[in-house]
Amino acid sequence: MSRRRILKLLPALLLVAFSTQAQEYVRPAADLDRLTQELFAEIQSDQVPYEDLYETLLQYYQTPVNLNTASREELRGLLLFSETQITSLLDHRQQHGPLLTLYELQAVPTFDLRTIYRAAPFVTVQTLGGSNALRGPLRQRVLKEDNNALFVRYERVLQGRKGYLAAPPDSLGKGPTRYLGSPDKLLVRYRVSHPKDFSLGFTAEKDAGEQFRWNPGARQYGPDFLSGHLVLHERGRLKTLAVGDYQLQFGQGLLLSSGLQVGKGAETITTLRRSSVGVRQYSSVLESTFFRGAAATVSLAPTVQATAFVSRKRVDASMQYATDSLAEFSEFTSGFLLTGFHRTPSELANRQTLRETVAGGNLGYTSRSSNFAAGLTAVDTYFDKAIQRRPELYNKYEFRGQHNLALGAHYTYGRICKLYWRSADAQWSRLPDN
Repeated sequence: MSRRRILKLLPALLLVAFSTQAQEYVRPAADLDRLTQELFAEIQSDQVPYEDLYETLLQYYQTPVNLNTASREELRGLLLFSETQITSLLDHRQQHGPLLTLYELQAVPTFDLRTIYRAAPFVTVQTLGGSNALRGPLRQRVLKEDNNALFVRYERVLQGRKGYLAAPPDSLGKGPTRYLGSPDKLLVRYRVSHPKDFSLGFTAEKDAGEQFRWNPGARQYGPDFLSGHLVLHERGRLKTLAVGDYQLQFGQGLLLSSGLQVGKGAETITTLRRSSVGVRQYSSVLESTFFRGAAATVSLAPTVQATAFVSRKRVDASMQYATDSLAEFSEFTSGFLLTGFHRTPSELANRQTLRETVAGGNLGYTSRSSNFAAGLTAVDTYFDKAIQRRPELYNKYEFRGQHNLALGAHYTYGRICKLYWRSADAQWSRLPDN
């Protein structure tokens, strides 16, 4: 270790010596509720789902980001670092090698104690032990994995609510209009995962007012919402393989940015920019922000990756029928229903009435320094019934029909110059990143 690095690390090493007698750094517990509220206060937007943000942080707590191997996009997806801090960390790794301890972040320019404390539960600096294949077969690795998490949540409002009271038939003689299920809300989630290796899990949820029943003809198998996934990482040239439910995030999110809009924060440029983290597992309970099928990312070269995906699932929609025999579509819907509630007869009638098939891919390039990235994305979408918006001015440029092919190109470039003091000639000098 160079003398310069020892001097820079001295305050951090002293802090370690006085603060703990342990040989290894122990991650602190995460206050997810408080951190989520802080991030929402910084984002100042009503369009980001609270529960999805909470679930994203929970996934990072279960599978922390390795600061010694994480790419720029992976660090962006953590939500807690600014673009300046990410660049400083990557530059520190390039100059001094892997971090020896999390406390070394105090020696990285632009990192303050508040940022380090907030990120500590979600990151690690441990060195991964060899390739995944050396740890045995996949089945054996799953059974022996220590990182298992089972969540069971039950909720019920004690006060009587109007939706559960008996209601007379409406003016057309139809009824009842009350909620068909019990006021109990139940969530069960299980996940076993290992960083850069695999993630396996399932989610089952029943909202308050929904029925718990087995009716395969209506595509109901106990809980109203069921989800499962298997994601494999780092299998040679195969970087990621997802089967089941997954999310995709490429470019600036104009074509593919399902789920949480990661990378948002207090900075203006960060609020506009999206993270291109590629294929991610899905284990949340939002019933409309995911793909269902398979996706794979392959490394074509050290700086080039290609992703292909296919998805087929049913979504909620209110179907309408044309009364005019000359109408373009005999059966159509004016839009999607995203609430995920299926409590009343009308909500159940709209459940999974529209079949959505999506296929496409992404070809991306990232420079070795991670300062420049570019890519091409294609998304082909087909619905078994037509989408026909209402003839309003705000719908003039909305999609209509059954088939849509979208192509997009994206790029991002970041370069932060650093200043340092020359004591010999007493002048400031401006240097690039590398």
